[in-house]
This record gives sequence, structure tokens and C-alpha cells, in this order.
Amino acid sequence: MSVKDRAQDFVSLDMTSLTLAGVHFLTGFLLSAGRMLDGLAPFGIAAVAAAPRGLSGCGSLAGACLGYLAAGELEWGIRYAAGCVLVFTLLFIFQDAKFASHPLTAPACAFFVTAATGCLNCAAGGLSLTGELPGIEAESALCSGGTYFFREALSPRERHTELGEKRRGASAAILTACALMSLARIELFDTVSLGRTAAAILVMTASFKAGSFAGAAAGTAFGVAMDAAASTSGLYTMAWAFAGLCSGAFSRFGRLTFLASFIVSDALAVICASMRLENWPPLFEAFVASVLFMLIPSGVLTRLGALVQPLSPGIGESGLRRYASRRVEGIARAYLDVCEAAQRGSECVNDNDIARVFDRAAEAACIKCARRGDCWVTGYVETLDALNGATAAMTARGRLESGDIPEWFREKCRNMNAFVAAVNGELRAQMYRRQYMERLREGRAAAWDQYQDFAEILAQVSRELGSLNGADPLAERRLVRYLRSLDVEADAAVFRDSGGRLRAVIETGNMAAVTRDPAWLDRLSAVMGVRLCTPVDAAAGRLTLLEAEPLCASVGVAAMKKPGESVNGDRGTYFKTDAGTLCVILSDGMGTGEDAAAESGQAVGILERFLRSGVDPAVAMKVLGSVMLLRSGDDWGFATADLFCLDLFTGEANFYKYGAAPSYVCMGGNVRRIESETLAAGLAGAGSCKPDEVHMNLKPGSIAVIASDGVVSGENDGWLRELLCEFRGADMKELARRVLRRSADESGGGDDMTVLAVYVDERA
Repeated sequence: MSVKDRAQDFVSLDMTSLTLAGVHFLTGFLLSAGRMLDGLAPFGIAAVAAAPRGLSGCGSLAGACLGYLAAGELEWGIRYAAGCVLVFTLLFIFQDAKFASHPLTAPACAFFVTAATGCLNCAAGGLSLTGELPGIEAESALCSGGTYFFREALSPRERHTELGEKRRGASAAILTACALMSLARIELFDTVSLGRTAAAILVMTASFKAGSFAGAAAGTAFGVAMDAAASTSGLYTMAWAFAGLCSGAFSRFGRLTFLASFIVSDALAVICASMRLENWPPLFEAFVASVLFMLIPSGVLTRLGALVQPLSPGIGESGLRRYASRRVEGIARAYLDVCEAAQRGSECVNDNDIARVFDRAAEAACIKCARRGDCWVTGYVETLDALNGATAAMTARGRLESGDIPEWFREKCRNMNAFVAAVNGELRAQMYRRQYMERLREGRAAAWDQYQDFAEILAQVSRELGSLNGADPLAERRLVRYLRSLDVEADAAVFRDSGGRLRAVIETGNMAAVTRDPAWLDRLSAVMGVRLCTPVDAAAGRLTLLEAEPLCASVGVAAMKKPGESVNGDRGTYFKTDAGTLCVILSDGMGTGEDAAAESGQAVGILERFLRSGVDPAVAMKVLGSVMLLRSGDDWGFATADLFCLDLFTGEANFYKYGAAPSYVCMGGNVRRIESETLAAGLAGAGSCKPDEVHMNLKPGSIAVIASDGVVSGENDGWLRELLCEFRGADMKELARRVLRRSADESGGGDDMTVLAVYVDERA
């Protein structure tokens, strides 16, 4: 770096330091001139204590001392100037100590210095310390608090938290109010105060730009400061707080209407206080402030409003969801592209030409024959005719015999037995190749289907992340307000999922206070505006509540194993997902006994995991079909799959079946039979993994019966239809037992039998 550059940096640094010193000089001068409570002026000392050490601290000291000496009597000014010098000296001496950087060090120092100088002033003036002690304590406390807030307001450090931003905003408001206390002493025509008029403009700005509550808060803060400076016994506090609260409701109607409401509210508050003439200055000052407020340019007012408007939550959460949605959508498209590319490059070689069998057999049996030229060159057409004549019988039988070949060709061929053996060998090889290629094709197709299924699952997640539903700030505020009424500090989140279902999550270490009331769930439901259901997660200080479904369902199960078997080969389960969907799963494994139970249990487990994670039922069934097909290998295994899904919000019911037995729905006295045409999971060929689907809407009072293969034999279901129509009540366990007993009477109970009965009703 050159000498010229260093000189420029020094000049720039020096100008910055001088500018900051000038700011602190003016701040110290202005704050020292403010008086309150019959001559108390602690804020100049607070400004010196809050200023940083160095040139800025010297500027603050000079400004405060000059302000104290110029704003009052010499004896009064010397006392406060001495306090400024003493606090500056103490902080300068201890600036390298470890405790100097603590945020309470400077306020504590200012407190003790102000208290000490106050006591010495009493002793020097011959005043009673007992009588002056309350004033000294109040002044010391104000000086200490002012030091803390002034330092926070003047500190140039960056705030990285919302709490830090709020603390800085409050500190800036306190600093401004204290500064305006000095200007409040400047009056025009002995009526209108310059400081109070400026404070009224700030109250108007807060109410106009930030609403009623911000206006009331600003009116209270600046009103207290002006009342303390003018000793008006709360007149400005009452008038401005009320005016800010009322006028904020009219801020959206324009400046003129807003100012009219502010002036009227201010006048009402003053009239309610008293009609005496000495209480009229707030009326004149409010009018002057309103005129000046009308003259403020819109751009300046907008910038001022940005300082007082409350911080509103951004859209970071929704932006993150959209970003994640786009990423997941991109992954889903990549899976689809991979699937399409793999399918285009996986064409199998056509091995169906039977002529290739004869060609390969000739290469093996006729290669050393002396007459191969006569048969396969000069007499190729005659040979081809003879073999084509034998093709039909060979294909039908699965092997070639000598009698299938014309007699003239048998007499001509010298190695007929060897040729027939070679043809049969090639025929078997072709069959094995076909089986292998078919299995390879099915495996590839199942794998590509899984890629497509995974892409659909990812696309579903992407749609859910990018859905319009999200946080519900109004319900969240109501919940937080209710928890605070219980004296519970908690983190609360209220949002809606992709289906629109409300969810509320409460995290607190005082969960007992929330659930202590026996009717706590009803109270929370009233707060949220929707009926909430029993929590699904209430452990470790975390409570999750879900919007209750308008429908409810009761499920009954009955099962019977095949005589002579140790276990039932059927497996079933039912559960309710977080989305408010009842899922009923029933699977019948191949055969009976433990092997069948293992097959069906595996199918039920796969489906349950996918459904609980929110995967679409149709996609989950397709994944099950492709998984069972891929795992079959040489050890064939399959299982039927019967899935019933009921949306407890809308009543929409969906049946999905892989080779499953018929299901029955009784609604309004009519019984509907729902059948399956697909094969069981693991038996369907490649490209045939889509299950049968039936969709309907169930009304309250409907009954659905899902049964395994052994319950209904063929079309003989009249007894079951009659039983469903005659059954009364909602005891589904009893209904399932009746169906099982009647089935055993009808068919003799020669197979595993399982019945699941579902009754739909309105939630009480």
C-alpha cells in the first residue's frame, strides 16, 4: 500500500470518528437538557455512561457537561457535570477489566455515581437525606435504565435475532422520548411545545402506519415522557394513548379521516380529564401536529413508518416448502426419464422362428455328412418343404419324431436319428431361452413399474409440499393467547396439511397445566374453532392435536383356522392414518399353515408401512404387486391383497383388490357385491400389476364386510346378503362372528376364514 493510500484511509477513518463524536456530542447535549420531577436530569449522565470509550466518549462528555451548565443554575449544572466526569473516569479506568464488557457494568456504575453525587449534594446543601432519598433513588434508577437502553440504541452492532431487533426498537423509542423531553421546554407563544408537538407527530405516525395497538403503545411511551417533563399528572399519557388506539382503526381511510379521528379522540380525553384552561395545550399541540403531519411527504412518512411497524413473519417457511417441492418434483421426473430410457433399451431378441431350430440342428448333425450339399444347397427347397410339413406335429407335441418327417426325406437322410435328436435338443434349448427371456422381461417390467411407482410417490410428496395449505397464523395466535392465559409458555404451531386438515403441535415443559382440566380438549377445540380429536403424540412435552373427522367407524374381526392347521394363513389389520382415513387390510397367503401366514403377513406389513407414510393406496398396491413378483423367483409364492380405505371426512370409500374374495357393502337396505378379476399379488404378469379398484360414497349407517376366500363359495352368497340386511345395531364384532358361523355351516369350514366388518356412523 502506498503512502497516498494510507493517508486517504487515515483521513477517511478520522472523518468517521469525528462524525460519530459529533453525534454523541449532540446526543449528550440534548439529553442533559431534559428535566423531570422538579429538576431531576439523569439522562445526560446516562448518555456519557452509554457512549463508547475514545473520541465518541469524549464528545458525549463534552456535550453533556455543556448542556448541564447551559440549561440550569451553575450549582445545579456543576453537580451533574461532576457526575458525568466521574462516571467517564471510572469507566475509562476499568475499560480493560474483564467485567467491563458486561452489559450491566455501565448501568451499575451510572447508578452508584448518580446516587453518590445526589447524597453529596444533599450534604452540601444542608438538606435532609431521609427526605431526599426517594428522589435520589428514582434518579439513580432512571440513570441506570437510561444507560442500558441508550447503549442498546446507539450500538452499531448487527442484530441477528428477532428479540435483538425488538430490544433495539424499544431502546430507540426510549432514547427519542428522552431527547424530546429536552425540546419540550421550548414553547411557542407559551402554549405549543416543540418537543410535545414532535412527539404527537410520532404517535400519529405509529398509529397511521402500524395500527391501533402500536399507536396506543407509542402514545403511552411518549405521553409518560411528556408528563414527566411537564408535571401534568398523566394528561398526555391518557390523551395520546386513547387517540392512538381509536385513530388506528381509521388509518386505512386516508390521512384526513385518520387525523380527524385522532383530534376528536384527543379532545374527548382532555375534556374527560378536566375543562380547565391549563389542560388545553394538548388540543392546540394535536392540531399543530396534525397540520404538520399532513405536510409530510408520502415517501418520508413511509420511511418513518418502517421504523415503527411491527415485524411481521416472512414467507421463509412457504418458500422453503416450494423449494423442496421443486427438488422432489425434479427427482420424480428424473426417475421417469430413467424408466423410459431403460425400457427403450431393453428390447429382447425374437427367438420364435422355428426355422432356426432346424438350422442349428443341421449345423450339429449334418456337418460331417457327405450329402449335406444335396440336402441344404441344391435341394434346399425340398428339404425346407419336408421340415415345414413336420413343424405342426412337432410344435403340438413339443418334440420331433421320425414319423413326422415325410418318408422320401427319411430314405434320403443317412443320419435321421442324429438329426431328430439334434432338433429335439435345440427345441428344448429354445424353450429354456423363451422361459428365461420371459422371466427376464417380467423382472425388468416389474423393476420399471417400481421406478414409475416411486416417481408417482415423489410427485405426490411434491404436490403436498407445494399445496396452498400451510400455516394458520390466526388460529396459532389464538392458541398462544389461550396457553398464556394458563400461565404456560409454549412453542405452538398450527397448520393445515394438503387435504386441509388442521393440525396443532404444542411443545412445553408444563404440559400438566394444559391437560389438568378434565375438559381440556373441548376448551382447545373452542379456541381453535374446530373439533379436535384425541392426541396421537403426547410424550416428552409434545402434544399433537388433529381436527376431528365428522364420521367415525367401528371395526369387528373374527377368524377361524383350517382344521388340522396350527395357525391361520390369513393376516389382517386396520388403522387410521394421520389424514383421517380408515384402512382395512386383509391378505390370504398361498396354501395354509405357517408358510401362508408368512406370505400374507409380509403383504400386510408392506401395505401398512406405505399407507401410514401417506402414500396413495393405489400406488401402494402397485408397489406390493411388483415386489411380490420380483421376490417370487424359483420359489413361487403369492398372496391375495384386499384393501379398504374410508375417508372419514367425506365418506368416500375405495376398494383395491389383488385376487381377493368378494367384499360386500350394505347401504340403505341394498347389498352390493364387489369382486376382483386380477390375479393374486406375485402371480400377475409384467405390466399387469394394477389392482382392481371400486369407488363409492358411504353414508352413516352403512356396513362393509371384507372376507377371505373361504367365507363365500362361488355365487352362493344369498345367506350373507340376507344376514347383512337383517342385522341391526353397531356391534361389528358380533356381526363378524355371525358371518363366520354361518359360513362354516354353509361350506363346512374347510379353509382358513377371516371376516372384518366395518360400520360407518356420524361422530357423536
